[in-house]
Amino acid sequence: MMTSASATTTTTTKQPTPAPTPEVVVDNPPGEHDMSFAVEPISLQQMLKTKDKKRLSEWRGVAGVASQLHTSITQGRADDPQLEALRTSHFGANVFPEPPHRNFLSLWFETIKDATIIILIIAALVSLILGLAIPDFHVNDHCYNQTVVNEAKIDERQAGWIEGAAILLAVLVASLVTAINNYSKELKFRALSKKEKGTRIVKVLKAGEMVQIPFAELQVGDVVVLDTGDEVPADGLYIQGFDLKLDESQVTGESLPVRKSSSEPFMLSGCKVTDGSGTMLACCVGLFTEWGKTMACLEEDKKDTPLQENLDALATLIGKFGMSVATLVFLVLFFWWLIPALMYDCKWVYKTDNCIEAPSNITQYDTSLYECVGYNWKNAVEIVNFVVISITIVVVAVPEGLPLAVTISLAYSIKQMYKQKNLVRHLKACETMSNCTNICSDKTGTLTENCMTVVQGWIAGKEFIEAPVTTVGFGQDVLNVVSEGISLNSASSTQIKREDGRPPETIGNRTECALLLFLATQGIDYNDVRQSHSNDIYQRFSFSSSRKKMSTLVWDGARTYLRNHVKGAPELLLKRTTHVLNLDGKSTAISESLRGNLAALIENYAHRGLRTLCLAFSDIPPPSSIGAKPMQQDLKVSRGVPELRASTPKSLRDSVKSQGSNRSLRSSCRDEELIYDNLQDIPIVVDSDTGKAIFSQSPDFNLTLYGIVGIHDPVRLEVPQAVLDCQNAGITVRMVTGDSIETAKRIAEQCHILKPGGEAIEGPTFSDLSDPQVDQLLPRLQVIARCAPSDKRRLVQRLIENGEVVAVTGDGANDVQALKEADVGLAMGLRGTDITKQASDIVILDDNFKSIVKAVMWGRSVYDNIRKFLQFQLTVNIVALTIVVIGAITERGAPLKAIQLLWVNMIMDTMAALALGTEKPTQKLLERKPFGRYDRLISNFMIRGMIIHATYQIFVLLLLLYCGRYIPFLKVPCAYAPLNDPLSPALTTSCCVDNAQDIDLSEYTICPSNPDQHLAFDFEIQKQTDVLQTIIFNAFVFCQVFNEINCRKVNNEWNVWSKIWTNWLFLAILVITVVMQTIIVCFAGQWMGVAPMPGLNGVQWATCLIVAVVTIPLGLLSTFIPVPVYKPRKAKPKHKRRCGFLRRLLNPAQVAPEPQPGDIL
Repeated sequence: MMTSASATTTTTTKQPTPAPTPEVVVDNPPGEHDMSFAVEPISLQQMLKTKDKKRLSEWRGVAGVASQLHTSITQGRADDPQLEALRTSHFGANVFPEPPHRNFLSLWFETIKDATIIILIIAALVSLILGLAIPDFHVNDHCYNQTVVNEAKIDERQAGWIEGAAILLAVLVASLVTAINNYSKELKFRALSKKEKGTRIVKVLKAGEMVQIPFAELQVGDVVVLDTGDEVPADGLYIQGFDLKLDESQVTGESLPVRKSSSEPFMLSGCKVTDGSGTMLACCVGLFTEWGKTMACLEEDKKDTPLQENLDALATLIGKFGMSVATLVFLVLFFWWLIPALMYDCKWVYKTDNCIEAPSNITQYDTSLYECVGYNWKNAVEIVNFVVISITIVVVAVPEGLPLAVTISLAYSIKQMYKQKNLVRHLKACETMSNCTNICSDKTGTLTENCMTVVQGWIAGKEFIEAPVTTVGFGQDVLNVVSEGISLNSASSTQIKREDGRPPETIGNRTECALLLFLATQGIDYNDVRQSHSNDIYQRFSFSSSRKKMSTLVWDGARTYLRNHVKGAPELLLKRTTHVLNLDGKSTAISESLRGNLAALIENYAHRGLRTLCLAFSDIPPPSSIGAKPMQQDLKVSRGVPELRASTPKSLRDSVKSQGSNRSLRSSCRDEELIYDNLQDIPIVVDSDTGKAIFSQSPDFNLTLYGIVGIHDPVRLEVPQAVLDCQNAGITVRMVTGDSIETAKRIAEQCHILKPGGEAIEGPTFSDLSDPQVDQLLPRLQVIARCAPSDKRRLVQRLIENGEVVAVTGDGANDVQALKEADVGLAMGLRGTDITKQASDIVILDDNFKSIVKAVMWGRSVYDNIRKFLQFQLTVNIVALTIVVIGAITERGAPLKAIQLLWVNMIMDTMAALALGTEKPTQKLLERKPFGRYDRLISNFMIRGMIIHATYQIFVLLLLLYCGRYIPFLKVPCAYAPLNDPLSPALTTSCCVDNAQDIDLSEYTICPSNPDQHLAFDFEIQKQTDVLQTIIFNAFVFCQVFNEINCRKVNNEWNVWSKIWTNWLFLAILVITVVMQTIIVCFAGQWMGVAPMPGLNGVQWATCLIVAVVTIPLGLLSTFIPVPVYKPRKAKPKHKRRCGFLRRLLNPAQVAPEPQPGDIL
């Protein structure tokens, strides 16, 4: 065994650049006073697009391009404000054009271009024109009205145009309100999109130091630092790195990762770093990148969420039902008008005066003196009113407010969730979180604080029980090994920044930062170590979840051998350890007793909840290029099964083929390097870029162990209670972590995740189980330690197969598959990679598990808000359509007029969506169990509420419609009484009204039964009918106002007033509705089809309010009526034969999609 003791220098404190590979690029920075750019952005763009190596060579390679861009490939761009402004002006900014947004006018036009609205507008225009051209009333058409001396009564009836004008005004107001809401929604989502873009950070070099800057501040000439999981932020040129591989599938369509090097230096924005690390010179940003040009061609394409799609389908079904009702109402009204008109017998009257009947004893009338007057066909204008009423019914029936309510609720919730550290990237995630039944959470940073500190350890045979440990007793060789192993075998982007008066700021991997801080306690500056060995790094194997270790090969001082520094999982490295380092820097063979003692020490650390790492090294000869083959991946592990290449040793191929189906072999392949038993078996390949021989896999054999560290990462204070909240809400929380089983169990117990009867297993054990065995284990499975990405993905798949709704957290590139597989992918905002964030549905900005619980609360709030609005709107629809249909069939006409229905439509659509869609979540939401994946949107509680309230309202309104004239205190005895015969010179009605002082009465108008009353004129009958209609309309609207309060609770809660004062928007909507309704009833008159000013008297108002207020105690009493016990549906139900419309109405989430070409039916 060879050892070295390279001295650690302390000559500089400048931050080093990432260690270069042997391919050395000459840095040739430009002069300080040269402020011009010799290269045009279009030239750089063309070179990168075509991968023109000839032009790159003409520009003297990457260093030459950097010189023309006034930057340094080792120090980065200089901090010169004047040059930065010129640079931005010449090369552009790193911003992509936003897709064109629709303006307010386009949104308003989209609102009114609906076919139903267009038909209603046309009908209203026809009604307006006919009302102006053909007045409703002519003196010669009504003989008995010649006795009326007050001509104002006639003028009052000559206003047929008002209804058409009012409908047009109502359509205008409703469409404007809808457009305003849609425009507000656009602005909110646009702002959220900007916030999401603003969270992206890029690592660059400035004056030799790595700094983090916003994505939009990246400029041409910046030297970008890239690590595994990052996304390339600009088009550029490779400078240096370690086995840097990019996924270019989104740009080029190439599915396999592409290795970047000096011979293949061209890098495009939008590509993902799948392995390795390195630096890149940014040459094109923003619109000049290939990705930017693609973005410029894209139009905004916002897809509806599943709930929106389901509600759209439900709205379509209800709309079809409303169309059927509207057709029925039109036909009934039309035939009720047509049949009397056709059966009307003409009357013989004098030509000179149609109000004088011809003598009845004449057998044959002289047509020169008499004429037979029939039905006045001018009344055919009523058909237009029938059309208007029918179309209005369609407008009211179509619940366009359902999708609007989803949009409003989502927009409001997403904005509030952002304030609570949840950045929602996909709208569907917000509603899906409502029914989440399982959360598979990482440990580090999510359940713990991600504030790591080395607190215990074993260094070169000496154990310390608390840090900092004194360096007394350690030889210089030991200190050199420790400092080099920690400083060099870590990502170059992992750094510690110190400012006077402030605690150190950690950048990068927190575990590595803990080790660097441990070095600082020993008086060692990791920057000095990196700087002194910047040209000595031979090869690096980055850490990954599958390898569970990181290795860096470094030349010794004489460059005669390579030292392989390794850190990683103790159970993995301890098996490969053959020697240990002593205090004097000498290595000795490890005894089995010492191995057992170290294993017990590691287990003790794990029992205390410490993350344990082993630090080791081995000295090996450099690989020889003799017999080496061109670089390729010799053994690729896919889904746990090894894929063999021709370069794999024959003995190994035969072994794998003979046991390919063996589950234990697949388990061993979780760590692909376990396949080789010794150094000689690892294939040597030639780097096509540098021509040097390198190892195809890390040569981690015959290790010399020099350190074991226990890193403390305390549990977040709020996490235990948050986990309990989830469990009380029926959500199972499982921990999936790469830590050891003992550490995972300890932390899980502190977080209340692991409980008596629960199972905690390791990833390899989980991988060995068959699917039926996993399904049997799932109810008890609470912790998976040493969990590989494939294990996490399989866990998610099995949970979903068993009907669970699963949310998964992730932070690394290896978590992408699990995030995609889950119903909701949760990426960590602080330590998550760019790839992870893009694959996620929600980004947890503070990496805190409590924020995940808040996401559940907001998801449930959205789901409940939609249910509240759905119950409210369907109740209104049922009542409105029922009384209109019954009124039409029974010759009462339409108890609710077209303009009134439009006002009701505005109340129950736009205003109710705002009121009910913005209810804030409460802790009570976590006290109920989640709904099943296939549960109905309309619950049994909602059905009960709709039936009770709709039945009550229909009963009361029909009672007023048919019996209101017989209720004395309403004072409308002539409401809906038959009108007088228009061709009779005398009043033919039997209805009597009180005498008024301003009416000139004749003897034949006196009521036979009461001399203080007279037979009613048509205008008096119509006036009382208008009053009763106004009472019905007013009672109906106020029933909806109070029912809106009832609909605040849809899960059988009895206190509908709870937290009502916290939702100011709900209260404001109620106040606006009440005030507007009062103004309409008191002052609108014929414009709204109500009684003329002052509208209703005090008794009539009291009647309306009493009828409406009853809905509150009625709602309370309904909570005591039992309904079938709720059972969440985790499996897709098999429908029995029943009405397809009813099935889809009750369960819109199960509407089957249309079969597509290629589907197997």
